[in-house]
Amino acid sequence: MSLFLKNCWYAAAFSDEVSRKPLTRTLLDTPVVLYRKEDGTPVALLDRCPHRFAPLSTGTLVGDQIQCGYHGLRFDTAGRCVFNPHNDGKPLASANIESFHLFERYGLVWLWPGDPALADPALLPDFFFLEDEENFRVQTGSLHVKGNYQLVTDNLLDLTHAPYLHPGFAMPGVTVAQQLAATTTKVERIGQTVHYHRLRNGLPPNQATIDLFDFPVEPCETRTHMHWHAPALISFDNGTRFEHQSNLEGFWFPQAHCITPETETSCHYFFAAARNLKKDDPHIDEAIMNVLVTAFRDQDEPMIEAVQARMGATGDLDSLKPILLKTDTAPVMARRILKEMIAAENDATADAAVAAE
Repeated sequence: MSLFLKNCWYAAAFSDEVSRKPLTRTLLDTPVVLYRKEDGTPVALLDRCPHRFAPLSTGTLVGDQIQCGYHGLRFDTAGRCVFNPHNDGKPLASANIESFHLFERYGLVWLWPGDPALADPALLPDFFFLEDEENFRVQTGSLHVKGNYQLVTDNLLDLTHAPYLHPGFAMPGVTVAQQLAATTTKVERIGQTVHYHRLRNGLPPNQATIDLFDFPVEPCETRTHMHWHAPALISFDNGTRFEHQSNLEGFWFPQAHCITPETETSCHYFFAAARNLKKDDPHIDEAIMNVLVTAFRDQDEPMIEAVQARMGATGDLDSLKPILLKTDTAPVMARRILKEMIAAENDATADAAVAAE
């Protein structure tokens, strides 16, 4: 029975990570090798030769095929063993390996581990800001987190941790109690998506925004809206504006957060942040990246890894019966939807296996 949802998109790599040099990455407990064909199309195959289980990623590319670096078996982009040097170069069908359906958009290579007939690009969230070069400057980064991927989702869908874990986002002269009192929230489920709206009025921008963009210390509207799509893709609408300003006239800082399980207790965390102000200022590039690295790598990641350490070898938080706070509505809703989807998918797989007998 699968621990992971299969019929969905997972971020496998940033586009610039995939080249003619084979890249290995463990995704959903499966070793995968990624590379590009001579025409630039990305390829993903099981990174394990079926002969002696050597990693194909240590081999070489011969045209669009990958050759095992141990005994020379060669595989095409569909995973078929098309060349066996130990039998006059003939194909070896018994050595065929799994290939994975890929799709490239938003500067990422997306992998569909389930039925390729169900792979629909429309299931991706609308990360429009990653393609809008006229209005946004995009910066990207990634982390390898020693924690279950849903712990990262939990962290993003409950931003009430920010005053405690991210002091750099504090507002001058504002207490945590005042900040919470000025924030209205709404959580809604639409189909199999979760939307967590947070709007704060009457308080100044956070200190980082003031420092980076010379904003006045005056009352403004700040939004931190999270839109979750299974299994772990989040579009984060983050922005600050003053009265009578549109989103683009204020500071708009939308982000894409894409979390892909590596194992039950580790994951790959890909993030991309866009901004509409000072787009051509390299000093702001550096400052923004410092803010993101501080928040994600130096503050969120250690806490998530510490949580996983206390959970032990399981990635199933619910099995440990955590207490719940009213601020847990969005992450709990996302977890329940995902659990329902995985159970339904496992049931369908079991029914298909019985029917095939």
